[in-house]
Amino acid sequence: MKPETEVSMALATSIMAYGAYQMALPSTADVRSLEPGNADIASAEKTAAWIAAGGVALVSILTKSPAVFTLGGLTIIGASWTTRHANAVSNISKRAGSMLPAPATGKDGGIVGDEVAVAQQLPVTPMYGVAV
Repeated sequence: MKPETEVSMALATSIMAYGAYQMALPSTADVRSLEPGNADIASAEKTAAWIAAGGVALVSILTKSPAVFTLGGLTIIGASWTTRHANAVSNISKRAGSMLPAPATGKDGGIVGDEVAVAQQLPVTPMYGVAV
């Protein structure tokens, strides 16, 4: 294949992969406005990734071009990372949360570990009222 044709095919395949994400998912701003870890967004992102990967694989096999495969693959990786990052961002802190659970905190963060048994034995005065 001629170099200019190969580049054109690579760009067209990249646009096709990006289009799969645009059709399957809401905008990144909308994803960021939802709660972090939205299962529907994660499922739609996986679907878009498989559709885009299938299209890139098909075109790269038909053209036998490493440029098509490389540019299409980089587009899928970039779109997937962008969506997954936006799905991990907290509405409140405006930062992506960690995949690891936060460590338990002590006195200021609440009751932890052995303190639970002691806290459960403390007398509690019932309070009745209406929270406004």
